[in-house]
Amino acid sequence: RQSLLAQWGATIRTRVEKRKSSPRGTRASGTTVLRVTVSRSGALVLVAVAKSSGHPDLDRAAVKAVRKARYPAAPKGLEAGEYHFNLPLAFRRG
Repeated sequence: RQSLLAQWGATIRTRVEKRKSSPRGTRASGTTVLRVTVSRSGALVLVAVAKSSGHPDLDRAAVKAVRKARYPAAPKGLEAGEYHFNLPLAFRRG
């Protein structure tokens, strides 16, 4: 079960990373930790900032990336209705 959850979580993280973009006009860097809840069917249930980066623009960009991503259904073997992930998203000055 833990292996399935880890694999699914890695896929979710990859999809969010692909949607992540640094906010225009900000030169800040930091890491926002998000609490993400995804249903077994792959629907986003909840996203919340668990730990701020210290920069509201970065926190908003992280939440936006989670909301824009599309998630696969949970693999067979994960039977709960929804699952929670802590997802750190790092933003670096470019």
